[in-house]
Order: sequence, then C-alpha cells, then structure tokens
Amino acid sequence: MSRAITFSEYGAPEVLRLTDVTPPEPGPGQVRIRVRAASVNPFDMKVRSGRMADAVPARFPVILGLDAAGVVDAVGGGAGAAVGDEVLGSAVGGSYSEYALLERPVAKPDALSWEAAASLVTVGRTAFRVLEELGVRAGQTLLVHGAAGGGGAWARSPRSWPWPGASPSSERPPSTTSNG
Repeated sequence: MSRAITFSEYGAPEVLRLTDVTPPEPGPGQVRIRVRAASVNPFDMKVRSGRMADAVPARFPVILGLDAAGVVDAVGGGAGAAVGDEVLGSAVGGSYSEYALLERPVAKPDALSWEAAASLVTVGRTAFRVLEELGVRAGQTLLVHGAAGGGGAWARSPRSWPWPGASPSSERPPSTTSNG
C-alpha cells in the first residue's frame, strides 16, 4: 500500500483526506515514479470544489494533481525511461500521492530542484506559450504583473528555462520585471 491525498465528495479543502491506496501499475508508454514533488495548480481546486464537474466529472475517490517529478520505480512497455531515472511529466490518475504514473516522461534536468521540475509541465509550458504568443524577443522588457504564482515565476526567469531553444533566438533572453 501507499498513501495519497484523495477526496470523495466535492467541497472545500477540508474534503481532502490522506488515504491508503494501491500503487498504480504502468501501462504501455508509462512509468511509475516515487513522487518527490507534485505541482498544485488552480485546476486542482476547481475540480475539488466541483466547479469543473460538468467538464471533468469526478469518479470518487479522486487523486488530484496534473504534474509530478520523481524517480522511476516501474516501467511499462516502450516507456522510454528506466528504473532509477529522475523524470518529470504529466500524471495519469493524479500526482498527490507517493506513487504516480507518467506518460511520456522527460529526464529531470540536474539544475532543477524537484519542486521546479514538478511545476515545469503545466506552469512552465503555460508561461513559455504566453511569452511566445506575445512575441517577446531578446532585448525587450516585459512587465509581468502579479507574477507571484508559478507561471509568473517561470516567466520572470527565462535564463533558468531548462529546455533547448526556450529563450528567444539570441544570446541574451528578454529581461523581465515583476511587481508580484
């Protein structure tokens, strides 16, 4: 058995419970990780509260969490990672648990903390997409208003982006300013 944060009814944070669960088994293309960090996103609160019930109906009990980072401890066929690899990725069936399944895991960059790695998938991708949509280029300054959350943190730190080609095509990424 392992433990997970679950909820069995919609509501406020008080509906969350630490529960014993059976660790999930990886299917084809999946890995199971021992979770070192899981991201917490606004989407999780919307699902837990029931505000997303029409779009994402719950099958109780629910384990929340979109993204995680951890160490692979089991692999499904064609997973592209091996037991012992440090990875991050999108969770299948939730990440607020001791073990989680990831599809298409990506190697965790050594320079990233576990917490930053867990936030990279949803929050980092969102921040990068916004910067691309805005057309921010090297040498420009961008005001990131209210950048206290995860997306703002990634947007404020383009020099720390760990994936190739993430900063605009120049030697110097754009500078960013935050008032959050």
